[in-house]
Amino acid sequence: MVKLIGLVGDSIGHGYYDSEDLGWFARLGKMIQQQYPAKYMFNNLSQSGDNIADAAFRVVPEVLSRHFDILIVSLGVNDLRRRKNSNLALDFSEGARYMYWQRLLDKLTQTGAQIIVTDILPVVEKRYLPTAELIRRNEDVERYNNQICRICFERKIKFFSRYQQWHSRSLEKLYMDATHPNTQGHQLVADEIFHYLQKEKIL
Repeated sequence: MVKLIGLVGDSIGHGYYDSEDLGWFARLGKMIQQQYPAKYMFNNLSQSGDNIADAAFRVVPEVLSRHFDILIVSLGVNDLRRRKNSNLALDFSEGARYMYWQRLLDKLTQTGAQIIVTDILPVVEKRYLPTAELIRRNEDVERYNNQICRICFERKIKFFSRYQQWHSRSLEKLYMDATHPNTQGHQLVADEIFHYLQKEKIL
């Protein structure tokens, strides 16, 4: 029986700045099809600009109308915008993020699909122009990743952490701007998730 793999994501999941117009999810699909021919189908539900609240409300009807076997959730960077040179509150407070993650995961677990949540990749802070009004900080990314990890642990949902490994890399070579991977970066994401799915015996 052919299994269906889905992605709930944002512009990174949508594949922005991949010169081959694939993105990491389509690249992952190609790798899986080569290794496991005719065993999997793929459905990308990512939407550029989505934050956790958008996903919690927009994606649920789309997910419930399909019969996913595996769901990858890769979200969060759009929840972390803040004014430059400001310590004022982020777009979403920690409490609001917790509430929306709980809502999203409540609905996704009802499908019976195997859920894998990925962490948020680091940002290249020095890529923000002096004129940028809204930026993201890695200290916020780290705190949010810890929060998402705790939520997944509470719900016994698999959490794939890559932040520290990515943070040690030369991200200027892997990113097109401050937050979006380039073609090489998308391939690296696909490689890592493919090997994780194999290691965890999800495929």
